[in-house]
Amino acid sequence: MNIQRIIALVTAPIGLLLLLSDPQDLLRLIASTGLNWYQAFNPIAWGIILGTIAGLMRIDAVQKGAVFGTYAATALTTFGLVGTIAIFFEHRLWYLGWPTMWIAALGIGIYTFFLMQVRFSEKYQKGNERDGK
Repeated sequence: MNIQRIIALVTAPIGLLLLLSDPQDLLRLIASTGLNWYQAFNPIAWGIILGTIAGLMRIDAVQKGAVFGTYAATALTTFGLVGTIAIFFEHRLWYLGWPTMWIAALGIGIYTFFLMQVRFSEKYQKGNERDGK
């Protein structure tokens, strides 16, 4: 069984629970987690920041997990975006989709972590080659 199928099997029940939830249940979830629009997109910023730091510090060992990270990022982003759209069409309120927006942002954050690590590691290496080190 491949990793994409495993991720789909794990996230599908969560998606159904969120989609079939009553708006009051979603509001309680949002209130209990303290989720808002800023926190919903916070994982993207952390992915950029941590990836940049890992790239500048030349922690290239994280690239061994890039394939798995890309699969996970793709699955989480797809699940989150589809879930957000489904919740909107079910309840007609965007803020009820914040939990699934957070999941999509987590997927994008994972992807940007690996992307920034590679980009800044390459820039650091090219700078050293240009300086003759």
